Amino acid sequence: MNRILIASAAVCLFFAPASLWAQKKDKPVPVVVAQVQKLSSLYKIDLPGTVIPWATTRLAAEIDGRVDDIMVREGQFVRKGDPLLQLRTVPMQLELELSLAEAKRVATLLEELKNGTRPETVEAARFNQGQAQARLNLAQNELKRIDKLYREGVVSLDDYDKSKSEADAAQAEYEEKTEILKELEAGPRREKIQQAEADLEAAEARVKIIEDNIQRATLRAPFNGYIVKKETEVGEWLEKGDAALSITAAYPVKIEVNLPQYHYNSVRVGDKARVFLEDTATGNIAEGHKGKVIEMVTSADPNSRTFPVRIRVDTSGSRMAHGMLVRVEIYPSPKSGRQLYIPKDAIVQTPAETSVWLVNDAKTSPEGSVRKVKVTTGDMRENLIAITSAKNEIKANHWVVVQGNERLKPDSQISIVRRQ
Repeated sequence: MNRILIASAAVCLFFAPASLWAQKKDKPVPVVVAQVQKLSSLYKIDLPGTVIPWATTRLAAEIDGRVDDIMVREGQFVRKGDPLLQLRTVPMQLELELSLAEAKRVATLLEELKNGTRPETVEAARFNQGQAQARLNLAQNELKRIDKLYREGVVSLDDYDKSKSEADAAQAEYEEKTEILKELEAGPRREKIQQAEADLEAAEARVKIIEDNIQRATLRAPFNGYIVKKETEVGEWLEKGDAALSITAAYPVKIEVNLPQYHYNSVRVGDKARVFLEDTATGNIAEGHKGKVIEMVTSADPNSRTFPVRIRVDTSGSRMAHGMLVRVEIYPSPKSGRQLYIPKDAIVQTPAETSVWLVNDAKTSPEGSVRKVKVTTGDMRENLIAITSAKNEIKANHWVVVQGNERLKPDSQISIVRRQ
């Protein structure tokens, strides 16, 4: 009898640990679960940003000259078209006066040619031709008389030659006066008028060149902005192209943010944004300025894996200065359809895979089982992250484990202690 009792006790002691282990193995794991949500893709991305100027320009001398005056100081606000720096223009002013006088002379000559010959001049030429005709007739009659007397031997050969020369001279004078009259009656030649017109155009072009150089001797602001640096001083000689002043545009400005890689495919050029500047007096965030994404650099920083994104902000009337640190909210444009989102704590990531623990039939009972589902993560919004699963295993309103998932194994039994 004693042997039977001892044997029974030994058997109980042998099987007790296995029974206890089995009981421990089947004990449900307490977990916290959250429901899969199907949300619109519209959300905001919060990032720090830096104010950078819309444009920075180094104004250079457009002509050679000595600096006569600098009308601005560093840090001064200037408006588009305001004079900033003046080069000496006295030699050009004198050259301009000379060119204007030459242009006036050529214009007067052209006007005279276009008006043609004055009637008084034509009448005087006709009178001169008549006198030449009379002298020619007299000389020819005298030559006839001397020729007759020479043939009769009354006068000498010298007297005949003299009379012949006088008649020839009278004939030449008549022909000259006749040609002058014809030219005056016909008026100026078209070629002379065209030549005078070309001379006038050249003279006027020289005047314009000098006037343009005089205007370019004054450097003016190309846009509303601030003078950030003086590159020269009064009295210094500047060659064409030498830097004189540096100016940055006052507004609008660009805000540059470094966009993390996981947000890159969410943001597009044209997306809306808001920029917030800290109020230095109270330390609070001041009212935001509306902005829009205008540039996305496609080359990432190899160390931070972030992409420079620039936002246009109209800061007219604000105290936002270049180099300031601001807070930026980017609102990506809504995408077609909706996406599944789960809490980030539901993600279990290993070097081999990214997965979540999906609860089987969590609606009917606080207890149940789970299975591992591989997922691909997407955009993040606050504490949620977008996911997609193969064959659409995970759907909206499913439940996933967000706490206690580190203790789970395939087909583990769970006990839901809280639902988020």
